[in-house]
Amino acid sequence: MKKIGIVPKSLTIKENNSCMQDYYQLGNNYIKRVAEAGVTPVGLCPMDNWISEEQLDMCDAFLVQGGAAFFPYHFQIIHHAITTGKRMLGICLGEQLIYVYLELRRKVEERGYEGDLAKAIWDYKQTQSSVLEAIPNHRYEYPEKDNEDVAKHDVNIVPGTLLHKVIGRDSIRLCSFHYLNVPPTQTLATINAWSALGDGVVEGVEYGDNILGIQGHPEADDLLPEFFEFLVKD
Repeated sequence: MKKIGIVPKSLTIKENNSCMQDYYQLGNNYIKRVAEAGVTPVGLCPMDNWISEEQLDMCDAFLVQGGAAFFPYHFQIIHHAITTGKRMLGICLGEQLIYVYLELRRKVEERGYEGDLAKAIWDYKQTQSSVLEAIPNHRYEYPEKDNEDVAKHDVNIVPGTLLHKVIGRDSIRLCSFHYLNVPPTQTLATINAWSALGDGVVEGVEYGDNILGIQGHPEADDLLPEFFEFLVKD
């Protein structure tokens, strides 16, 4: 049975240096959706924010869950997926990762680097301001369980994209919990979805035929299994 590596949210040591903040977190909804697709969800375990190559090699595909900040292992995961051709689904923060990685990779390769590319991209990121932009009045509050519809809005899918092939529809409704947008200036990532609210917000990006990102949260309920079945298909 295929193994899908679920990339955790990091709650590692912050500014108060408390030893009890040094941990990672997996969302149960992500785990359930992957299991419902008929494969084995595997929680990845970074050590000091990097993941062993052995863990990456054992996974057939990856799911990057939402969160509030990027860490080194995020760049390591997407670099591994692009290099090996494995599938990756990025949700919310994971969608933003696709855009940021490709933009920073372009700049790093133009400048030149030595050693590991993923580490070079992470090091470069520490010297740069965010390439994401804030969007006002777009985020909904977390709804109660079984009342997810109150946090949803329509998303228009771009015809001919990988997302359109995966979903097979021109639009979907998704929970929206994000306050950052990827500006539509990235030349390597393909925009695959736009907000139907008329606010010009990019709702999804992709790269090639194996890297798929969506800003909304299809894991919030079981109504969009196509996203997770994407990780399973050969």
